Formats: sequence, C-alpha cells, structure tokens
Amino acid sequence: MAFKQVQTKKVSEVIREQLEEMIREGEVKPGEKLDSVEKLAKEFNVSRSAVREALSALRAVGLITIRQGEGTFVNKYDFSNMIAPVTVERIISKQEMLELFQVRKIIEVGAASLAALHRTEEDLLEMKAALAEMEQAAGNEDLGEKADVKFHLALARATGNSILKDMMQQLSDTLGKTMYESRRIGLFSDKPTFDRLQVEHEAIFHAIENQDANKANEKMLEHLKNVENTLIAYHQDK
Repeated sequence: MAFKQVQTKKVSEVIREQLEEMIREGEVKPGEKLDSVEKLAKEFNVSRSAVREALSALRAVGLITIRQGEGTFVNKYDFSNMIAPVTVERIISKQEMLELFQVRKIIEVGAASLAALHRTEEDLLEMKAALAEMEQAAGNEDLGEKADVKFHLALARATGNSILKDMMQQLSDTLGKTMYESRRIGLFSDKPTFDRLQVEHEAIFHAIENQDANKANEKMLEHLKNVENTLIAYHQDK
C-alpha cells in the first residue's frame, strides 16, 4: 500500500489561522490593537519571525494594518468600498457578515419584487440560463458561485432600474472578494445544501416569471435568510 506524505503546516500559518479566527469571532474587534510581536511570540511560544510572517499574511488580505511605532490594528471593513471593490480576497467578521446580509435583504428583496413587475422575455432567458449553469455545476465551488452571482445580476437587470443594477454589480463584486465563507463551508459542494439552493433560486425565478411581486419578495427573503442561517450555524458549531 502506498502512503501519501503528510503535509505539516508552517508555524506562521497556524498562528495566522488562530489570529484570523479570533478576529472572525469578535474576540478582537475592528479598531482594536493586537498584542506586540514580542508578547504574541511568548503567548504562542514561537519565534518573533514566525509571528511577523503571520501578521504579514493577515495584512496582505487587508485584515490588519501595521503602523510603524504604534502597533498592529484590526481593520474594520469599509463597506463604502462597494463603489470601488477591494482587489484582494479577505474575510469579514461575523458581525460584519450579519450587517452585510441586512443590506442584501434590503436591496435584493425589493429587487425581486421590481423584477417581477418589469421583467422581459430576454430577462427570463438570462435567469433560466444561470439556473441551468448552476444545476450543471453541482459539486464545483467556483462554477456554482459564478452561476449564483449570474442569476442575481440577471434579476437586477430585470428590474429595469439602472441604478439598482449598478448597485447589485458592486455588491456582488464586494461579496466575491470578502465572503469566501460560503466556499469554506461548502455551500456549493455539499449536495443537500446545493440542492436546497437550487430549489430556492427556481422558486424566485418562477415568481418573477409569473409576475407575482409578493411571491418574489417572499422567496428572495426566504433564500437570503437560509444562506445567512447556514453561515451562522457554521460559526456556532465551531
């Protein structure tokens, strides 16, 4: 029998993951200062160079800011960047994630109602194509996520409101750069979860197809709440 070589993580990577989890769970809040490199090295019982490497990795994804002579501070995600999305992937804290879902519910639930009233046959074909892509992408994180985004953007275009369409485009860009939570918990690779997502999207589509604004509103809210609850449950189970 051939055994695969066990890959061990670098010390700096383990430290980075622990610090990232502390920030994600709100143990260290945005704006707060982390302990000094020396203190962190003692707490983790590692070298200062390993701590510095971990902090550099966190800075690279925009999670912290290192100020010369002042220390290391946890960044608060600036949602105004939705008009100029971040250019690197980074995580957001649990609280920021909840706030982002509040924004999604405000914008996308209303968009679903509007799309039901103004959609064209061309809009329906776009949404239908996205649903077909989503179904074919079962088990593939990247393709599933792209098809999901494509569906929501097609829905935004169906509203006939150019401002709303642009807002949804920027929101989707920001989500893609910040919320790789969905990828971490297998939102698109876990079959039961994937199947549920497919059913929810189809229900939204049929409400829009039937020009039922109230039903479209209801189904979009139900969908966003379910995704949000899945993410919350993941955090609570950790």
